[in-house]
Amino acid sequence: MKIAVVSLGCPKNLVDTEMVLGKMRAGDVEIVSDFEDADMIMINTCGFIDAAKEESIETILRAAEYKEKGKKLIVTGCLVERYKEQLKKEIPEVDLFIDLKEEFSIPEKLGIKTPENFDLYKNRFISTPSHTAYLKISEGCDHTCSFCAIPQIRGKHKSRSIQSIIDEAKALAEKGVKELNIVSQDTGFYGIDLYGEPKLWQLLEALEKIEGIKWIRLYYLYPTTVNEDFFKRMADSNKIVNYFEMPVQHSEDKILKDMMRGYRKSRIYKILEWKDKYIPDAAVRSSVIVGFPTETEKDFKNLVDFISEARLDWLGVFSYSHEEGTPAFERYEDIIPDEEKMRRKNEINKIQEEITEQKNRQMIGKEFEVLIDGFSEEWETLPVGRTYRSAFEIDGITYIETEEPLTVGSFAKVKIKDTIDTVDTVGKLL
Repeated sequence: MKIAVVSLGCPKNLVDTEMVLGKMRAGDVEIVSDFEDADMIMINTCGFIDAAKEESIETILRAAEYKEKGKKLIVTGCLVERYKEQLKKEIPEVDLFIDLKEEFSIPEKLGIKTPENFDLYKNRFISTPSHTAYLKISEGCDHTCSFCAIPQIRGKHKSRSIQSIIDEAKALAEKGVKELNIVSQDTGFYGIDLYGEPKLWQLLEALEKIEGIKWIRLYYLYPTTVNEDFFKRMADSNKIVNYFEMPVQHSEDKILKDMMRGYRKSRIYKILEWKDKYIPDAAVRSSVIVGFPTETEKDFKNLVDFISEARLDWLGVFSYSHEEGTPAFERYEDIIPDEEKMRRKNEINKIQEEITEQKNRQMIGKEFEVLIDGFSEEWETLPVGRTYRSAFEIDGITYIETEEPLTVGSFAKVKIKDTIDTVDTVGKLL
């Protein structure tokens, strides 16, 4: 039996997909990349915002075209968790809609025999390049941000045990993983539900001891769950790279209050102050939402000023999505037209592009260690990789000029020569 899979949405969803695939492979199912070659197709959907829901529906409908060729279609993930009954009625071509609580039972539902006491985490099918992998340390979220449907979909925050995570990380290292990408809904909240207090640094210290792991990268930090000590520890670490992702969503106190974020602008500035004090060379990725129902033109202009002043390295800009079941959906009307949301989004993106390019230009003439991810699509012999400043498949890449062969998954010393296409750089092997 052969299966083709599409995993949509965030890296946390991808980890779920990889665990299901690991279980299927243990049941002698072959994983293929082309729908045409598959006996069954599985779509792991995203249901977070309108754009993600539309992408999920389009992917399901595209896969449904292969039903005429006798292929089985399975759909799971966040979209199914939110709209299972509606999807059943509107897309009858799907053979199985599986909600999140049954996701890891998909092989059994398909009649695939798997080993008893199968360890989902240690036997994941790693779909990223073999040297980098995501490590999901918890599920769900205890925050009640007014725009966000994640707590409805994924439930309350639930940490995995430190031992479970370490066992998985060791298994990844044995498979050749050198970069661990730590993901969750709120990474700084790790351990509070399980141990009664934050345990992120106890976890990170244990991960640092694993032989073979060289880089540890932190995603999904929440502004209220990090403090000054966090940055002190980060500065002292040899393996935690000077990079972190922390969505701020807005700069204005009124909007942050309406978003129910639990902090104000002063907290964001304090975090940036700690960052500059302890790890001034750290790269920061964040995200903002424009077009929230209570965002006035003045609020937006103040957000623009904040982006220009904060000079974040990387920034995702999202248009507000009016999601049913969220507090914002119940309290506000979605009064800002889509065209206006797009105007605001484009304005910030243009400013951020200039900031990112300027940040990259500051790298010129400096030496960096680069993790080799592969080779250029345009020039097949030209290696490409990332400095610590870039996350896999999210941020910019570095093209490496070299006459020596470089191996994917290895580290190389590179001197940056120039920037290209705003977000990328060019370097020469030293």
